Amino acid sequence: MKSITVTITALLLLVGGPAAQSSGDLTPTVLDELARSCPDDTRLKAAQNALAQVDGKTIMQNWETTMSVDTFFSLRLKDQRITDQKGTGRCWMFSGLNILRPIVAKALGCEDIELSQSYLYFYEKLERANLYLNAVIATRDKPYTDRTVEFLLKSNVQDGENWHGFVALVSKYGVVPQEVMPETHSSSNSNHVISVLSRKLKQAAVRIRHESSPERIAEIKMQALKDMYRILAMNFGLPPTTFTWRYRKTDTTLATLEEYTPMRFFQETVGAALEEYYPLYSIPTLPFDKKYEIEIDRIVDGGPNLYFVNCPLETLKELTRNSLLDSQAVWFGCDVGQQMNSKNGLMIPGLIDYASFYDMDFSLTRQELFETYSCSPNHNMVFTGVDIVDGRVRKWLVENSWGDASGKGGYLVMRDDWFDLYVQEVVLRKKYIPKKILALFDTKAETLPPWDPMVQALRRQ
Repeated sequence: MKSITVTITALLLLVGGPAAQSSGDLTPTVLDELARSCPDDTRLKAAQNALAQVDGKTIMQNWETTMSVDTFFSLRLKDQRITDQKGTGRCWMFSGLNILRPIVAKALGCEDIELSQSYLYFYEKLERANLYLNAVIATRDKPYTDRTVEFLLKSNVQDGENWHGFVALVSKYGVVPQEVMPETHSSSNSNHVISVLSRKLKQAAVRIRHESSPERIAEIKMQALKDMYRILAMNFGLPPTTFTWRYRKTDTTLATLEEYTPMRFFQETVGAALEEYYPLYSIPTLPFDKKYEIEIDRIVDGGPNLYFVNCPLETLKELTRNSLLDSQAVWFGCDVGQQMNSKNGLMIPGLIDYASFYDMDFSLTRQELFETYSCSPNHNMVFTGVDIVDGRVRKWLVENSWGDASGKGGYLVMRDDWFDLYVQEVVLRKKYIPKKILALFDTKAETLPPWDPMVQALRRQ
């Protein structure tokens, strides 16, 4: 009988039954041991005093690491005037336009040009509203507890997006110079307009779900889109259908004043260049050498969902290096909040030295970061330089979109081991991608639903 009792107790411990639950309690004995492990000594007092008055990241910044950074690069592409996304989540759009700027400047024969983010922002929000309303109509017969319906009703016009969304927008609406449709307070600070748009869309969603007449549903959708258009016009201004514009060339002469449409301007300066770009990801928790697609992750309803080929990290690094050496900037996504000082413009593992301050090990491998949902590509920027010493990459130069007061004149220095941990995606021109990887883009993608845990880790913030 005794042996049977012991066996049952062991099984309960194994499967998390009552015995296991009891053994895991914070009993007085356990609490006493915890208290004794944390003596009220001078080190604890010093830490308490510091953290009570100063931000922890400021205290924990590794001064030696900060001061030891060499800011020179063996290869640095031509600097552009730094842009500023301000209080919005438009990094994907700003970095996409920053990729286009050298192409446009070369076609026009000018030194530099900034393209209107507000113009694209108007249509991004309008397209996203249309996509949302179409999805609500398609799922109106499903219960509120359905996973897709739940996903739709929780999110509709947030700022985050991806490379495919950017390409779909500029391919449909073109681009205009920044001065043709400049920023407004609302386009630079999106909380208000997102809140207003979202409220109206959810109101329309409820009414659509309560209707059975196709004619009435179409009327509700059209009225909602009209409301969207008016709200956007009030906040961003009306997007131009034509504009008259001229610019100063590199030889300081003034170009002839011409009338353009946004699509004519795009076609004459960019053309089909964006068709040459392909997205590569490196997600260690998904099988490599395979194509993936994320359902309902797009802006334009007729455009493609986010898709990518998953590759080993070393592949991303090698192809990014090759692109830069051929004077081609690279759009990329990373977890910008990890081990980064935006004021000093540094991205270095151990820059915020938690280990020394707390006298504990906080390390996680790239694999472990993904397994614990501790790392996701929440920001897009552009690689514009690389430092290679004795054949080895030491660091990368990053063009950001947080204004020139951030970082080193708007640029960041990323040490190579930061790339190893926190960069998840790059977009490269076709000619830099091996044929065996390109061939994977022609295969059928594995589709991940929008509520999949890995999708949530990959979704833009």
